[in-house]
Amino acid sequence: MCSHRSDPRPTTCLVEAAWPAMCYFISMDDAKLLEVLTRGAAVGVFLGFAIVIGRGRLSSVRITGLLFCLAAAAHTLTQMPLLAGALAWLWPAVWAFSAMGAGFLWAFAVELFEDRGRAFTLRLMPAAGLLIVSLAAALMPPGASKPLWLLQNLIAGSLAGHALFVIGGGWRNDLVETRRGLRGPILAMAALYAVAVIGMQILELAGYRVEALSPVAAAALLALGLAGIGTLLQVESDLFAPISEARRGSIESMVVPAGEEARIAKRLDRLMREERVYREPGLSIAVLAVRLGIPDHKLRRVINRQLGHRNFSAFLNQWRLQDTKQALLDPDQFGVPISTIALDAGFQSIGPFNRAFRQETGLTPTAFRAKAAASPGSIPPLHRGTSHSASGIG
Repeated sequence: MCSHRSDPRPTTCLVEAAWPAMCYFISMDDAKLLEVLTRGAAVGVFLGFAIVIGRGRLSSVRITGLLFCLAAAAHTLTQMPLLAGALAWLWPAVWAFSAMGAGFLWAFAVELFEDRGRAFTLRLMPAAGLLIVSLAAALMPPGASKPLWLLQNLIAGSLAGHALFVIGGGWRNDLVETRRGLRGPILAMAALYAVAVIGMQILELAGYRVEALSPVAAAALLALGLAGIGTLLQVESDLFAPISEARRGSIESMVVPAGEEARIAKRLDRLMREERVYREPGLSIAVLAVRLGIPDHKLRRVINRQLGHRNFSAFLNQWRLQDTKQALLDPDQFGVPISTIALDAGFQSIGPFNRAFRQETGLTPTAFRAKAAASPGSIPPLHRGTSHSASGIG
């Protein structure tokens, strides 16, 4: 066992500072040293992962991605507590990032694979909650902390499960080809990561000795990190750009429009404007592609590149919202229930309609109609609508 020298006269301050860590590594047996080297390589890969994600203009997607990479690197280290001696004063920060890992995974998944414009700070609340629960558990006596650690694992598991749902659930409606192709590999890697991290913690809480699995977990984290960085290196960097910037880039591709895509866009506009197919229940991109007589991948590309939408549901909702706004502006339809107007326009339920309407206009449908009634002509109509019968839901 290596001990600090009794005559501490090192040649430099750097040697003095590094000596405890050097002693720690020298005293290891071969198996432990191999695991430390594997974990060190995994940490390096996750930090490389962060560099790949962080390229380009700062955005909420990149920030959450960076935080997740730091948390993954921290978790890789905290699974070997003996490293606490080598990391010294850095250990509390490493532990804190590791505790927030599932929260950052969730935030990154939601920011990357959903296009809803929610406040960025709200995305970080689950990670903060995990840290608070973890700190409370760590400060309690070991016998009394088990329920809190179980709660921490349940929260982490729920966040990881929802992240997997977000990644896999939006596959059909995703119009960004690179992001759509990324969903499968990321879903598999996120699932394996979540199972590895949460599974080890649950086994430990259940009283099982997990030390023997530690080298396997280290190798698995290294493999996942390598797979992740290899996947993202093939992805266009603007995938992590702000949504408005990514949309602007897609729309600007119309400067040199492809003849076929321009023709498809015109036919699509006519189908939506004249036949109002957006009102049809259960309308999918595959069904719409059949109506146009083209493969669905071409339709995805046209809606994304020519019209600037990243999500098929958002594309449909744009037309549905135009329809409902026109009806709400029509004095002849002031007596028609708002729920009837929303359902006739193609919305499946009132909740999503209210949220989309408020996000689009800054007003509730009721306030929008009241404003139109109080000041006729204050809100310009968008396109001609059709009348709704006064009878219906609502």
